[in-house]
Amino acid sequence: MNNKDILEEIERKFDESKKRIGFKSTLDEIDEAFFVRDFIIKEGFVSENFSRQMCSRMFETLSSWSNYLHSLVLPNPHNIMNANESKIFNEEEKKRFMKLMGKSMAITSTNILAGLSKNEKTEAEFIDGAVEFWNKTLSPELIKTMDKINQKWKE
Repeated sequence: MNNKDILEEIERKFDESKKRIGFKSTLDEIDEAFFVRDFIIKEGFVSENFSRQMCSRMFETLSSWSNYLHSLVLPNPHNIMNANESKIFNEEEKKRFMKLMGKSMAITSTNILAGLSKNEKTEAEFIDGAVEFWNKTLSPELIKTMDKINQKWKE
């Protein structure tokens, strides 16, 4: 399959999944936050269980950022980059990171539950919740956080 074929298959499978599961987010909204199209092209195939493939990518993105925020709150003492970046933030900022991690865990655990239970309503809740959390909460906070880190590294 070439990239054009994969992209067409993504569109088709997405539409089928959206009708079956009932989530409200568009492919463009999901892709803007989680780069689902790029991920699937890199994988080289569109899964028969497309919605779970898409949710996997969303889950991985949120989990990765949660782990990064965790490293700012509780850095690995053997990792000088973690230790230096952690020192940039005060206790109030670290408490904010903890709240973000908690919200992220609430959403990512919804994906785990959806996968285990095969409950499409729960899966729809994860998809729409992840998009909303990314757009309204996590992404704006990450931009502020990464701007602060970037400025400090430039000094």
